[in-house]
Amino acid sequence: MTSTSNLSLPFIMPAQAQKHVTHNDALLVLDALVQLSVASRQLSVPPDDPQPGERHIVAEGAGGLWTGVPAGHVAAFQDGAWRIFAPQAGWIAWIADEGAALVFDGEGWSPFTGTAINPAAMVGVNTSADGTNRLAVKSDAVLLSHDDVTPGNGGIQLKLNKSAPGDTASVLYQTEWSGRAEFGTTGDDDFHIKVSADGADWHEALVIEAGSGAVSLPNTPPLANSFNLLKDAGRFAGSPEPQSALATSFETPDYIVPTNGAGIAAAAKFIYNNSTYGGPGDPLHADMDALVSRMREEGFRRYGVEFFAMEITAGSGTNTARTIGGVLHYLPFATPQLPLPPELTLNFHVLVKSGSLGCGIPGGHNTLYLDGVRHGTPAQILPADGWRQVTRHYRVSPSRYLGYDNIVHQIFVTPGTVFWLAAFTVTPGLLPITPERYYGVIPSLEAWR
Repeated sequence: MTSTSNLSLPFIMPAQAQKHVTHNDALLVLDALVQLSVASRQLSVPPDDPQPGERHIVAEGAGGLWTGVPAGHVAAFQDGAWRIFAPQAGWIAWIADEGAALVFDGEGWSPFTGTAINPAAMVGVNTSADGTNRLAVKSDAVLLSHDDVTPGNGGIQLKLNKSAPGDTASVLYQTEWSGRAEFGTTGDDDFHIKVSADGADWHEALVIEAGSGAVSLPNTPPLANSFNLLKDAGRFAGSPEPQSALATSFETPDYIVPTNGAGIAAAAKFIYNNSTYGGPGDPLHADMDALVSRMREEGFRRYGVEFFAMEITAGSGTNTARTIGGVLHYLPFATPQLPLPPELTLNFHVLVKSGSLGCGIPGGHNTLYLDGVRHGTPAQILPADGWRQVTRHYRVSPSRYLGYDNIVHQIFVTPGTVFWLAAFTVTPGLLPITPERYYGVIPSLEAWR
């Protein structure tokens, strides 16, 4: 070999005369190509008064002393003459009059940007990104501004896009990597604001319904205490509500009308001063004890107003069908055509003894909660689920208001289903509903009128 493989630097041959000529020529090549920085890539003819060592990337249509030089070749002015070098793939050149670096890809020169970052698998700014946090920034402040260079439209949007309503798009605030506050569309398309003291137990402070813009404050008590609009206060012990903590006998209320051949009977009763919790009265039925244990702390289960649970056995009728959980369900009871306010809360507890019970969601702004958790689709309740608190926020537009709804409870069952119903309340307005809030018997207005 007489020269190097990459830059074609001449070797000094054995017993060669005038070795300094070969050596100096190699130095000139190195001086031209190593740390390559050219004055410009815009010229197709040489400048009139080049400086020693001045370099250019020859433009299209070369002429003058560059006539015949292919575009993209490097011209270096050395020893009073232009020397031409053919670039090789991977050469990097700094373009002085552009303040930018170019890289030769084998066919032409293009901007050198290092590894492509569009798209980039992950980006870390002053910290390391990972598989979950693909963009990670560690900084005292983060600035996002409108585009005043392109220019943009003068505005700016931060977009958080999720795949489906049941997913989450939110902003989470943390203390020592533990969540403390979150806002966004969490679990549905309504807007939620919630907080936590420990990152484990979360409490919703505000919910804005996507369909109406209506605002609810789930953990903020109503401005006035609610009264039950039902005369018997949902105790199933006769109307008007017994003016005593005691309830002597079960009575089916007028506001529950069996349908599709359903039958109604008394189930268990909560007993005032019961022996289950230290009193002299009878013990609580196991299922009633399970219900009261959900409603009250242990020290408050001995006393309280007595109330019955109602047992409803569905008939074989198939009117008013709803498909819930992939199964056809039918209406077991209705309510008379009673007047309803534009906003109210229905709350009751159900225990499915056999069969299947479905909680429907009609159109409009009728919202379903099970044990304080909002459900965006109809929900099925089975015997293995135990007691469930069913709550429905009923809201209608005054301009689309009929004033009645005889199936506002939206309960449906399969034929032959047996279930218990207890602590029925219908209260004006929208009561706060959260997983920690279980409603029991709410007194009626009857005694105060």
